[in-house]
Amino acid sequence: MFLERVGMSRQVIIKVQPNETMFFPGICVNCSTPAADSIVLEKQHDRIIRRVDVPLCEACAGLLRRESGEEERRRKLSWLITASASLIVVVLLFMMLSAFPFWLRLFLALIGGAIFAGSVRSLFQRVIERAALPEKRKIRESARLVSFSRQTATFVFNNDSFAERFVELNQPALVAS
Repeated sequence: MFLERVGMSRQVIIKVQPNETMFFPGICVNCSTPAADSIVLEKQHDRIIRRVDVPLCEACAGLLRRESGEEERRRKLSWLITASASLIVVVLLFMMLSAFPFWLRLFLALIGGAIFAGSVRSLFQRVIERAALPEKRKIRESARLVSFSRQTATFVFNNDSFAERFVELNQPALVAS
């Protein structure tokens, strides 16, 4: 059997290498209506990032773009806190590196501030995502790229109809679970 039940979801393992084509049905991964847009699934393993575009209908894509008031507030607050904290890090690093020439101090302080800003921003991203509307979270959870290697990718789909059609379209490349 190529579809394995995982709770309320269906897991599918497919043989696919980077830059090879997988076939997705022309229906929304969330609600099974005709798809015109896509949602990007992304998974990182060590230094390799795999990105896959999965079909999404216009209505679901619109819900995915919509932010709750709390999401918007947290996003704006995250930019303010990230910028302020990064500026403080840049100033502190610049002062701490007083033994170096001006241009090197400035360069190292800016690099340190940028690295710090990236870290703070990624932490805030999780906080922002938790404030998403329930409909938006449901769409995000409708398909997940659980794992991948050089030869296979493991997907979990919450929509049984989408999962069955995905299996039909990719029958030769499926791995029995």
